[in-house]
Amino acid sequence: MKIKEWIVHDLPLLLVGVICVALVVVIRSFQLPETERRIVVGCVLVGSKDDKGWNESHSTGLSNACRIYDCGFIEWERVAETEATVSAAVRELVNSGANVIFLTSFGYGEYMDEIARKYPRVAFFGVSGEGAAKNSTTYFARLYQARYVAGIIAGAQSRTGVLGYITSTPNSQANRSINAYAMGMRVANPKARLIVRFTGSWEDEAAERESVVSLAEKGADVITYHEVKPYAVQEAEKMGLMSIGYDAVYEEYSDKFLTATLYNWEILYEKVLGDYVSGRSNFSNSYWLGFDEKAVDLYKLSPRVSPRIASLAYAEKQRIMNDRSVFSGVIYDNQGILRCDIGERISDHELFTGMDWFIEGVEIYE
Repeated sequence: MKIKEWIVHDLPLLLVGVICVALVVVIRSFQLPETERRIVVGCVLVGSKDDKGWNESHSTGLSNACRIYDCGFIEWERVAETEATVSAAVRELVNSGANVIFLTSFGYGEYMDEIARKYPRVAFFGVSGEGAAKNSTTYFARLYQARYVAGIIAGAQSRTGVLGYITSTPNSQANRSINAYAMGMRVANPKARLIVRFTGSWEDEAAERESVVSLAEKGADVITYHEVKPYAVQEAEKMGLMSIGYDAVYEEYSDKFLTATLYNWEILYEKVLGDYVSGRSNFSNSYWLGFDEKAVDLYKLSPRVSPRIASLAYAEKQRIMNDRSVFSGVIYDNQGILRCDIGERISDHELFTGMDWFIEGVEIYE
């Protein structure tokens, strides 16, 4: 067949075929990823999902976000902060269909990037401050903002000028909360002291209760904590001491329970998961929400807190909502080293991953 005859006879059919193929490609390109595979969220918890504390707050917040966005939800409880246990939990979740995994305890961060690189098609979110792998990032709430305001209340209410603080171990997450609390304490009482006792565990009822007794013996009359469960508040109530709660409030206490610093994990998880579902996640950025986004707040104040102190506390909350500034201006650590000067502000990067020092007024229990 001559070329001219071929063009006349067969080219129109060829063009129709090319157009059909192109239409199929275009139609498929407009299909959203979530129509091809359902998003299934895996949650790794260091304790029980029903602990009336840290783990329950995360479990509830993340499962509610999954309902909002019609995602599957699987959780793995009581996963110790070791490489073997975290890796095993992640493997089980991935094998069960999870393609988005949230690591909800600080100690998991040491292993998050290495694990994330093993599962390049799975998205990882962790509370640790780690997130160098291309498919991982970090998320948290700026609880230190609420700690600062609670410190003002505690410092004003203390009669001895000595406050007690119980937590697991020194890391950037715990240290920035300790330092913010001490800064607020010294706004109310410039000579006040904050004695910190480390228990070495996120949940050790005996150690936490004994720590309250020991801190009281050193003069502390207001107790707060950074642990999974409120054993410290329960012991403070038993001893007639004032206290500041943490994370969530599941129990009723006396008027000596001054307030609590609260996370709102539902708001944070709704934001983080919503961004992922809609394709807006940027794994080069971290999520860190505070007062302004209602991710942290204070529990209702005890009637023991005077109107004057309540007004000061809420005025400082409003200031922080406007400029997010807690760690700014002249700040010395408890070794006399200048850490921040006039017109300066400690960066988010240092607050999140590098705060390995304690502010003036903080004493470590010996």
